[in-house]
Amino acid sequence: MRATVLSRPGHRRGRLSVGLAVSALAAAASTVGLASSAGFAAGAADPQPHADLILNGGFDSYPWIWKCDGSVGSSSIPHDHYVTGYPTADNNARCTQRVRVLPNSHYLLSATVRGSFAFVGVTGAGGENASTWSSRSDWNNLSVQVDTGPDTTELTVYFHGWYEQPAYDVRRVSFSGPGYPPPPCGEPESPSPTPTGTASPGSPSPTPTPTCQRTYIP
Repeated sequence: MRATVLSRPGHRRGRLSVGLAVSALAAAASTVGLASSAGFAAGAADPQPHADLILNGGFDSYPWIWKCDGSVGSSSIPHDHYVTGYPTADNNARCTQRVRVLPNSHYLLSATVRGSFAFVGVTGAGGENASTWSSRSDWNNLSVQVDTGPDTTELTVYFHGWYEQPAYDVRRVSFSGPGYPPPPCGEPESPSPTPTGTASPGSPSPTPTPTCQRTYIP
């Protein structure tokens, strides 16, 4: 076709213009198609917003949310909130909280701890087991990455001390990654006991309800 057009100079300009216009339209259509496909793909692959999925990670509000075993209490110092665990020979003063997660996703567990053998970690039905620990007497930060399996929608975050070792303290726990923050009072079926022990604060937490509010401790 191009040889025929070039052999007719009287119509060369017009036919080339038409040819270029058709080519330009085809290129534009192709570009629009690619852009639309790219936009659709990007939209389909948009990640969930990142959030801290832990409730009461600063130990400064009720409902308590954390489920604790053994002797665990919280500080009564105003504006300085942390949990203290007192391990014994048969109990490591463990606290746990369930969190909702997404499959095949990356999360970061972080905590601020002090004392002999303070552990933080997660467990999951998909084989997720990640933990870290410290034995420093001053406040220090711990973190560990957690990767969920293809069918994992829930993990258990925990912290504890070690048997027959001195007390440990935890000031802050966070578990951040893709997902939406949980309701302010937790899932309806989640337990929300207060910690036990000599430093236990306030009155027992109310049972979580869809309309309950968090009460912050001074």
